Amino acid sequence: MLSFSTISKNDFEFSYPKRAKTTMTSKLDNFKKFDKEWRGTDYYYFSTSTDSLNCSVLYYKLNKDEQKQYVDIFGGMTNAGIPFAYFSENSNLKKYEINAENWGKMTDDFMFRQNDISEFEGVKIHQKHMYAYTMFDKDLFVIIHLSKVNYSPQDSTTMRTILNSFKKIN
Repeated sequence: MLSFSTISKNDFEFSYPKRAKTTMTSKLDNFKKFDKEWRGTDYYYFSTSTDSLNCSVLYYKLNKDEQKQYVDIFGGMTNAGIPFAYFSENSNLKKYEINAENWGKMTDDFMFRQNDISEFEGVKIHQKHMYAYTMFDKDLFVIIHLSKVNYSPQDSTTMRTILNSFKKIN
């Protein structure tokens, strides 16, 4: 079973391989194809658009201890707020993030976050990051990450449009 397929020219499908009910779709103009790879038990998609926008989708498989620590404490309920909190707190860029903004409700299919990076390890940069978070069952967190260096206000609008186009297919 393939874990990635093209629906139409600009519509893409993402899923965790060999697992039902983990599919998401999105309209991604200016993207041609996504590389994909296993990272241990996690599954990762990555592509760069023709206008230099990076997009990645990570299906993060929780082990039993992580399920107990992050999901079972909420009675095993699944909602976008759990991976949102997990990835926001464990961001490897957290100390560089400025102009952070969050939106969406825990009970929505997705929660969102954006921020800027103006300096990274002493080097001045102008980079935008946007994220969407969701989960499937009680053991699969998903983070969708968009980024661009030297972004414009139009790039920010495009990134938001992309994030809003993601839909869970159950």
